[in-house]
Amino acid sequence: MMRWRLVLRLALRDLLHERRLAVCSFIGLAAVLLPLLLLFALKHGVMQGLREELIENPRSRMVVNQANRAFPESFLEQLSARPDVAFAIGRIRSLNADARFLTAARPNEPTLAELWATGPGDPLLGEARPRETRDVVFTRALAARSGAEPGEAVTLRAIRVNADGRREVLNLPLRLIGVAPAAALDRPAAFVEMRVLRLVDGFLNGELPATIAPEAIPPRATTPYAGFRAHARRLEDVPRLDAELRAAGVDVETRAVEVASLLQLDRSLALLFALIAGLGGAGYLLSLAVGLYANVERKQRQLSQLRLLGLRRGEVVLLPLIQALVVGVVGTMLAALVALGAAQLINGLNLAGAGPRAVAVIRPWHLLVALCVTLLGAALAAGFAARRAGRVVPAEGIRDG
Repeated sequence: MMRWRLVLRLALRDLLHERRLAVCSFIGLAAVLLPLLLLFALKHGVMQGLREELIENPRSRMVVNQANRAFPESFLEQLSARPDVAFAIGRIRSLNADARFLTAARPNEPTLAELWATGPGDPLLGEARPRETRDVVFTRALAARSGAEPGEAVTLRAIRVNADGRREVLNLPLRLIGVAPAAALDRPAAFVEMRVLRLVDGFLNGELPATIAPEAIPPRATTPYAGFRAHARRLEDVPRLDAELRAAGVDVETRAVEVASLLQLDRSLALLFALIAGLGGAGYLLSLAVGLYANVERKQRQLSQLRLLGLRRGEVVLLPLIQALVVGVVGTMLAALVALGAAQLINGLNLAGAGPRAVAVIRPWHLLVALCVTLLGAALAAGFAARRAGRVVPAEGIRDG
């Protein structure tokens, strides 16, 4: 242990002795790392902002069929079982998916709204989803138009004309339990439990009487749905889900093109960053390797004398390696400090109207990865100098003495 401490102290004392050269090495490494860190911070910040805009909008992962057709319950079960699908639920015919709502604020003026089925895990609603059969969630547009407040009773009204030409009305009491997030839908709509939606559909089709309660509707549908709404588990799953459903003959509406463009941009920026980082890093490591090698050549006499004093070959080899690692650590720390300050300055400029969202993002793991890669490169760069130091023999010190 004492010998290893001696080798470490010799390497550090040598750097301190030639402090000007060491400082130049620190600054040189920081000058290479700084633009790379800022470039990666900008790439990460911009792409993270774009991804968050899509992720925060649950409709970005939504997949819906375009035309009404028959989808049996088994189709929805298979769709829900897919590992790339987070949520799937059926839809009724568009003609039957409208209803009117009477509220305390407008008891005599029904408000027209779309009906959407929902269930556990619905990404559009989050924690605001209905938990009881007669619970309902309004979109912000519907809540504003109807004047309803969460917690109050509302009445769902549907009207049909039977075969005799008589007008029949379904008045279904419900309880408004919440308002959907703004990103859910931007038009008047109400999210209800599936049995409520099937009750309205059956009533308008003349299959169910107005007196039946939604609790009496079987949980499992006996007739096919006219459509479905699904949500991919991740953004990366949207293009694949879109392609596979279309290949199966199901015309769907998704944001697959936007998602695919974002993912392609992410890959292109990653490749561009890798090329720039590779070229810049290789250039500096080459210069570091040449500098360390020249330092060993210049100090052959001192190294051979150390061998005469009892330093082993493996311990002499460690001298340029330790110095390279010290340059890597100090240079990375210097670059990190300047990069963090520059990132704060860039974010404070509100570039491109980003608002509170950061444009340049540097995470702790970014700096850790940069340090590890730098130390690995420094060790490789020191390999040439270490090999030359290992060939120094004690006889050279005697001859020069």
